[in-house]
Amino acid sequence: MDAKNTTNDEMNALTSAQKARVSLTMIVRNEERNLPHCLESVSGLFDEIIVVDTGSTDRTKEISSAFGACIVEFAWKDDFAAARNVSLANATGDYVFWLDADDVIDPPELTKLEALFARLRTDPKAAYVVRCASEPDKVNGGGLIVVDHVRLFPLLKDVRWKYRVHEQILPALLRAGIPVHWTDITVRHTGYADQAQKEQKRRRDCNILFKELAAHPHDPFVFFNLGMIVFERQQWQEALGYFSCSLSRLTRSEATESLRRKLFGMTAWTHQILGNLTDSLHICNEGIAIEPQDAELWFRKAVALRYLGKTNEAEACWQHILGLRRPNQFCSVDQGIYGHLTRRNLAIIAAERGDYSEATVHWRAVLNECPGDADAARQLMAI
Repeated sequence: MDAKNTTNDEMNALTSAQKARVSLTMIVRNEERNLPHCLESVSGLFDEIIVVDTGSTDRTKEISSAFGACIVEFAWKDDFAAARNVSLANATGDYVFWLDADDVIDPPELTKLEALFARLRTDPKAAYVVRCASEPDKVNGGGLIVVDHVRLFPLLKDVRWKYRVHEQILPALLRAGIPVHWTDITVRHTGYADQAQKEQKRRRDCNILFKELAAHPHDPFVFFNLGMIVFERQQWQEALGYFSCSLSRLTRSEATESLRRKLFGMTAWTHQILGNLTDSLHICNEGIAIEPQDAELWFRKAVALRYLGKTNEAEACWQHILGLRRPNQFCSVDQGIYGHLTRRNLAIIAAERGDYSEATVHWRAVLNECPGDADAARQLMAI
C-alpha cells in the first residue's frame, strides 16, 4: 500500500488489523465469592473471556456468563496445566492473559495494562512479565510477597503449560524463542485468609506433586515445591531434604536460574531455623557468588552473622541491602526485605551501640513504610 495515497479510513483499518486481540483465560471451581470482584476489575478490557470450569457446584458458571465469558467444562483430573491448556485451545485471540479468580487488577494497574494492550501488535511477538502481590498474612505475620509471572504471551500451538501444579509457561516460551519483556504492572492476589483452607490446599497440592514426582522422578521443580509445602508445615528437616534433592538435580539454564536463587535462600533459611548457622552462611556465600544482587540471600547472610555474634558484618550486609533494587529477573520475595524488615534490624543494632539518632532514622522509615506499626511507634517513644 502506498502511504502517500492512503486515506485516513484505510490507515485506521490497517492499524486495527495489526492490533492484537487479547483473550483472558481462567480456570475456576466454586469461586462465586471471588469471581465477581475479579471480573469487575477488568470489565471491558479483553476481546474475549475463556473460563474453564472444573466442576463448580455454586454460582460460578452463572457469574461467568453474566460477564460474557465463554464457559468450557473440564472434568478435573488433578492437573492444573491440563486445565490451562484447555483454555488456550479455546482462545481465539492473538495474545493470552491469565488470571486466577482471587486476583484483582486495581484501577491504576488497569490503566497501565490498557496502554500495553494498545501497543500490542500481531508481529513481532513477545511475552510480558507482570508482578503478582499477595496480600500479607496478618494471622501469621507474613509480609507482602511479590512474585514475577509471565501473564501475557502470544497464543501459539506449540506454547503450552507444564506441570500438574504450580504450572509454568516460561519453558515453552523460551523453547519457542519468544522474547520476554518486563512491565511495571502488578496484579493483586487476595488468596486464602482461612488457615484451614490453606492446609486443605497444601494437602491437595502435595497429592498432585507426588503424582508428578512418580512421572518425573528427577525434576528439581517438583522437589522444590514439595519442600515448600513441608517448610510451611514447619517440618524443617524434611524441607531441607527436599531442597537438597532439588539443588542436586538442577542444571544451568535460563528457565531454572530463578529456581536456583530461591533454593539457596530457602536452604539458608531452613539451616538457620535448625540452628545450623555455619551451614547457612556457607549457602548464602555460595548463592551470592552466583547472584550478587539477591537481597534475600544478603538478608539471610546478615541473620546468620548476627546469631554468630558478628554484628558489624551483619550490619554491613543489611546496609548493603538498602542500596539494592529488585532486578528484572524472576523471583519471589518479601518486599519488606528491601525496606522495613532490613531497617528494623539496623535500628536495633544502632540502639545497641548507643546511636539513637541513626536508630530514629530507621524506625521513622519503618513507620513511613508501615503506617501504624506498633513496634516502630513504641521504639520511637522510648528513644
